[in-house]
Amino acid sequence: MTFPSRLPDPVRLDPASVPSLRWGVIGPGWIAERFVRSVQRFTQQKIVGIESRNGDRAAAFARQFDIPHAFDGAMSGHPEIDALYIATPHPFHAAMARRGLEAGKPVLVEKPICVSAEETADLIGCARKYDVFLMEAYWTDFLPKFSVLRKTLADGLIGDITTVLADHGEFFPPDHRILRADLGGGPMLDLGTYVVGLATGVLGRPDHVVAQSVPAASGVDGQTGMVLHYKGGAQAVLHTTLLSHTPCEATIGGRRGMITLPGKFYTPGPFTVTANDLKTRLVFEEPCSSYDGLHYQVEHMAWCIGQGLRESPIRPLSASLMAMETMDRARIAGRETR
Repeated sequence: MTFPSRLPDPVRLDPASVPSLRWGVIGPGWIAERFVRSVQRFTQQKIVGIESRNGDRAAAFARQFDIPHAFDGAMSGHPEIDALYIATPHPFHAAMARRGLEAGKPVLVEKPICVSAEETADLIGCARKYDVFLMEAYWTDFLPKFSVLRKTLADGLIGDITTVLADHGEFFPPDHRILRADLGGGPMLDLGTYVVGLATGVLGRPDHVVAQSVPAASGVDGQTGMVLHYKGGAQAVLHTTLLSHTPCEATIGGRRGMITLPGKFYTPGPFTVTANDLKTRLVFEEPCSSYDGLHYQVEHMAWCIGQGLRESPIRPLSASLMAMETMDRARIAGRETR
């Protein structure tokens, strides 16, 4: 197979097919700030409510982002809310999402969708019971960059995939919530979602998971190295740490070539497709805009709702469950080998 002269274009939604929804945000934290800023700047979606257990925090967030309604209690049943975004700490995702689903509101849950595969399966069952849309806010999958990447892999440009390499590490001070066990601490449910999500997105469910974890001073996992094995011979070698900064790069290797994604591989930015001769290259160019890209998932979800769907064709609930099952297996294996 010869390389084409250019990479495919990203799939883009027709703006006329995306209804403008009224969104309520639960949890006025760091990711919620970036989510609201991106949605307000780049879309026609409306953020009309913010909920927190702390009424003063909700009110301050509402003033900062010109949001008309602030709630210190349940917002899910409010008639002016069309859809919910859950941005609380991980252990509260399931309960908050369930509350929204029971109220009949479509729900976007910040990644990880839950803290375990069992909890995820229960939440998916709830969405199906009430026949309401549910999606994990795994924003990477909805970026134009990953639209092109999926098409490149589907076209077989680099041949059968043999290898996925991915790393994500950041340093966090001792008082950061990622070091608290009661808030779902450790790298796996934060940074690790990206490396595992890339591997399972490209290779699917692993047949065998090998892992080694090292504890942080607070007792949570500090870093984990993983090898995912597949019966066809493919492997994914993954690493995540909250003890130090790392390059956050990724490589997808195939029998005809490789794709390299510089850090931070899971955010908007470029990637390069290189043939086995190491001379023939195609480059996807995109500004490195980081969290500005959060709006793509919101527009996709609004489109899905407009189409009458109950889950995303890009990030189906089965993909979220498979990634969570893999993370569970890695966490168990990693602790057993300490």
